[in-house]
Amino acid sequence: MSTLPVNLIVFCTTMGHGGRHTYQDCLNNLRSKVDLSIFSNKLLHLKSRDGEENIADQIKSFCSDLNIRVIETKENIVHHSENHLKHSAGYFKDIFKSYSDPIIREQKYSFWLEDDELIQTSKITLEDGFKKSIDFLEENPQQICVRFNRAKDFKDDDLEYLVENENIFTQAINYTQYGPTFTFQPNINRTDQIFTAWKEAQNHLDKLGKVHCEIMSGFLLKKMTDCETPFSFFNPKKIYSKTIG
Repeated sequence: MSTLPVNLIVFCTTMGHGGRHTYQDCLNNLRSKVDLSIFSNKLLHLKSRDGEENIADQIKSFCSDLNIRVIETKENIVHHSENHLKHSAGYFKDIFKSYSDPIIREQKYSFWLEDDELIQTSKITLEDGFKKSIDFLEENPQQICVRFNRAKDFKDDDLEYLVENENIFTQAINYTQYGPTFTFQPNINRTDQIFTAWKEAQNHLDKLGKVHCEIMSGFLLKKMTDCETPFSFFNPKKIYSKTIG
């Protein structure tokens, strides 16, 4: 097994999801699918709140055992349903901080993973999925990412997409009501493009109260390419994600 030119970047909070902490399930699921040494660098961004230092210490200890480096931001965040602007703006800062890390920026690609996502595979290994995703991005420089969609979001009859090959599909112009767009589901992306887009995003954080964070993400990333359909995803019948948060 060889190390791939890809970072692992995990986003995690001490707030958890409705009082439940899923980071162990997420990372144990990932390591059951692929040897973590395949990643050139492993980073977890931890958003921690006052009074939750014990939880933060538990997360840091778990990551240390897996040789995952932790960078921490302390902020008393609230759920996005309570204050969408504050929650989204804080998350955008966390993303930029993670992708600004000098060690992270050394690698061409990154695997974006939120701490409540599980990866499922069928008829292909996750390592092969990563390799095929990277090969596709190498061969198609106009494409920004390869996402691992949630299976429930994918139905053959109601989404418009282009079949690139048996493994990779691309969102068509009318894939959503907003056109092709980016989401925070697990994805292999170009590190420098995420860094550049989220650097620009720091100038527009005040708009996140009116514009959904994923819609703004897609808008900013589309500036990185001349392609009208720059977002691809892996065949969900082979690799897909499942949210447990």
